[in-house]
Amino acid sequence: MGKGNTSDLATEMNFIVGGKKATADKTDKPCSVNASVVIEPKANKGRTTADIRHQELMHPDKNMGDWQRHTTGIGEKLMKDMGYVPGKGLGKDNQGIVRPVEAKKRAGKGAIGAHGPEGVRISKKYRPVDQDEQEENEFKQELQQWKIGAETRKKPSYVYKTAEEVIKSGKMKKRKATGETTISGVKVIDMTGPEQRVLDGYDKIGQQHDRPEDTFDSLANDERAFEMPELQHNIDLLVDMAEQQIIQNNRQLQHEQDMIVNLEHEKRKISGILQQEKQQVIRLKKVMQIVERCEENSKPASANPLTLVDCENIFKELQMDFANEYRVFQIPQIAVNIIFPLVQTEVAFWDPMQSNEEHIPLFERLKAFLDNKNNRMKLESGHIITVYERLIWELWMPIFRRTVTNCNIKSCDSIIGLLNAWAPLLPSWVTINIQDQLIYPKLQRQVDEWNPLTDPVPIHSWLHPWLPFMELKLEPLYVPIRQKLANCLINWHPSDGSAKTILMPWKPVFNKGAMGTFVIRNILPKLAVCLQEFLINPYQQHLEPFHWVMSWDELTPLPSMVGLLEKNFFPKWLNVLNTWLGNSPNYDEVTNWYLGWKRLFNENLLSHPSVKDYFNRALELMNHAVSGKFTASVDNLQYSSNTTDHNRKPTETEVIT
Repeated sequence: MGKGNTSDLATEMNFIVGGKKATADKTDKPCSVNASVVIEPKANKGRTTADIRHQELMHPDKNMGDWQRHTTGIGEKLMKDMGYVPGKGLGKDNQGIVRPVEAKKRAGKGAIGAHGPEGVRISKKYRPVDQDEQEENEFKQELQQWKIGAETRKKPSYVYKTAEEVIKSGKMKKRKATGETTISGVKVIDMTGPEQRVLDGYDKIGQQHDRPEDTFDSLANDERAFEMPELQHNIDLLVDMAEQQIIQNNRQLQHEQDMIVNLEHEKRKISGILQQEKQQVIRLKKVMQIVERCEENSKPASANPLTLVDCENIFKELQMDFANEYRVFQIPQIAVNIIFPLVQTEVAFWDPMQSNEEHIPLFERLKAFLDNKNNRMKLESGHIITVYERLIWELWMPIFRRTVTNCNIKSCDSIIGLLNAWAPLLPSWVTINIQDQLIYPKLQRQVDEWNPLTDPVPIHSWLHPWLPFMELKLEPLYVPIRQKLANCLINWHPSDGSAKTILMPWKPVFNKGAMGTFVIRNILPKLAVCLQEFLINPYQQHLEPFHWVMSWDELTPLPSMVGLLEKNFFPKWLNVLNTWLGNSPNYDEVTNWYLGWKRLFNENLLSHPSVKDYFNRALELMNHAVSGKFTASVDNLQYSSNTTDHNRKPTETEVIT
């Protein structure tokens, strides 16, 4: 009985039907068996439990059908009639099972597998056994008997993982919390088994082990496995901890490598900053040398006194070569302390009224290098201005303020010339301050004192020159001016031409609406009265009142002038024509009279539809008179009664030409 017999796998083995192996000697001689022996393959390795169960059902059972002794045996008879042969398998070719499927009584109620295996245990006597394998097992058992504590064990299978495989998995397993959770400590009654169980929480349902009596009762004593769940759990826990430690160490290594990269980047960054600071220190030393030299030369006892030209060159150099240091370290404040005293000395005895352009070149040079974004500075009030703007405010403005205060605003030519010459050099906010605080108050005071009836100098002669400089700032002064002019026109008559002389310069100054409203309220009523009193006489016509009215057409809005004529002139004019045509006049004289009146109207009036309509009506009357279809009207014949002789022909000077 040795291992050499196991190598002959092609030979067949004989099995006894009852499941007992025939006796044979150690010389491997063939043994004699009865006629019921069947030939089966000797190899059982790799066969499943289902295959073994099927093999068991293929052996006949000699006790099958014993229960028919108590019956008529109708079942067996029917099967034999259909071709069934006792001891052989079912089917046409006897390929089916020989033994019937057996049923097993369960131990109790419950889920599948709750009381052990559900199928019928395979009896060892029906299991095909390999003779060589059996001999090998017997040899191993005899060999193990010589060892202390020897026992049959299955060879364990081991799974090995490298550190790279553990890192590649890369997921940290979550450990169960040892402390109490929200679902722990809850009384749970488990009714899923054959008996009622009371647990301390829901987490205990998945942690309980199968009871030994439920798992191994149906197994034979020799097939029970040696299990140690606690040891297995501890080993698994140690393996998991080792894997987690490997993953944690790998992550720590990656973190340290990232830290190295970041530190190297910071090192390069700090090195660059350090190099920049070294360059900045060198530049600051140069700036300090320049500033100290300026401070030394600005002292009164200096052998080489500082001039404005030197300051210009020094500060231009600082702004071009050391722009950042110039702005950051408030060097513009140094310019205030050094340049302002020199400029103040230059303009100390300047009289702007005598020479208004004397220091313009100096301030142009100062503006070139002091009026930029590098020379901005913040005042105590919070406003931000440049050094040049501060220089204008502190040195130029006091001189100009003193000049404006001492001058007569009506004699404004010199002041206006001064402002026009210095306007390009003045900041906008300084110009606004001059307009609001210096010029406007003096002009307002003079307007309040002005009287159109007694003042020999017209107001427009000294106020209008300020329009280019003041612009819309003078708008508030126009209201009192119009009020004073309206008061003067209360007793005015159209024959006085001085009113038009005073108002004409204000036409481009006042806006169109304000000028039209003023004329309608104060001039048009006077003109209406003049036209109402005007007499139209073809034989002796005086046109002076009509010329007085028509001279205001430049200032009067066109609709207002047309309305004035429609109401106060054209009705009388048509009535006179109607009366004249009814007295058999000389039609040549009527034609000349018509054309003479038409020439007294300008093109704007003649193009108006209402004026056209009146002249067309006059032509219709004349055409009707010539054709003989004219009927004289008796309305308003009083115009003809004013003449001394209706039949007298007008002289040449009386005919309107």
